[in-house]
Amino acid sequence: MRNFIRPDIAFLKPYEAHLEEGNVKLDANENPFPWPSGMREELFSQGFSFNRYPDGSAAKVRESIGAYIGAKPEEILVGNGSDELIQIVLNTFGGRGRTLMIHPPTFSMYAAAAAITGTSVLEVPLKNGTGLDAANMLKSGTDVIIICNPNNPTGSLFPKEEILRIVQSSEALIVVDEAYAEFSGETMVNLIHSFPNLLIMRTFSKAFGMAALRLGYVVGNKELITSLNKVRQPFNVNTFSQQAGITALKYTSAYQEQIEMIKRETQMLYHELGQIQGIKVFPTKANFLLFQPVDPDRWAAALSAKGFTVRNLGQLPGLGKSLRMSSGTPEENQAFLKAIKEIAETEGVER
Repeated sequence: MRNFIRPDIAFLKPYEAHLEEGNVKLDANENPFPWPSGMREELFSQGFSFNRYPDGSAAKVRESIGAYIGAKPEEILVGNGSDELIQIVLNTFGGRGRTLMIHPPTFSMYAAAAAITGTSVLEVPLKNGTGLDAANMLKSGTDVIIICNPNNPTGSLFPKEEILRIVQSSEALIVVDEAYAEFSGETMVNLIHSFPNLLIMRTFSKAFGMAALRLGYVVGNKELITSLNKVRQPFNVNTFSQQAGITALKYTSAYQEQIEMIKRETQMLYHELGQIQGIKVFPTKANFLLFQPVDPDRWAAALSAKGFTVRNLGQLPGLGKSLRMSSGTPEENQAFLKAIKEIAETEGVER
């Protein structure tokens, strides 16, 4: 029988989200808190015509996003989560004969979307696994560069000056993925008018606790957004998710309280993990931590057995075997610390 699959994507493995029933989920960088009080009721009180197609232009949610970030609606394109937006960007500006530059270790979906769109990948690893290597990134020509800031999975926040150096000195399209900007407190959205080759990517999946609804957006000058709209599917974001985004942005003050608590909890976890001998933990400006126990594979399994799911990242370039965990609620975090200290004692690692 003929093999119908394209040879250049035959090697890809389907993305698998690992769900361990009953465990506290600390592996996906999600907001662990429920929506702010009153938001669910307000959203569900809306009259939805589910027999009708959604607004293909997503006009109202773009207006709400624009007011939130300080951009015009025509400078915003919404997508079915950041995953779709990455693919739209590469279908528009990448493709066969073109190259995407990434800085491993970073978000795995960049390389996956490149393979799907037939875009070649050029890797410029981070310095010491955490720092942006701007000098080497500028040495090689490319068509698109994606910079994840703060970076997933390391939590690194790259200096804005280094990113601007790349934006100013490269002829490539620069996409800055700011999925965790609400936690870092830094953004480059205000610079889209100064640099015609700059796109900013944001999401509702993290700080806004809407991972299940798949809503993301990119911000750039009108010409870039017009180009992306040529590739976007006509009804790519459903009616419910659009209205959820509009409603969520009415509750930004309540969300900010959650964000501040998550930031405090993440830094508490950083401090406590750093006190356990045999564990190396990395500084972070996001809502997650990268850490390295003596034997990451064994510790991940031991944590799972105690009811906590963390992300086993395997071997990371420049860093080695690593685990990643996101902050849970204060109660979940205390239970996690109790569990990991028990594992440390069992493994013979003294506090």
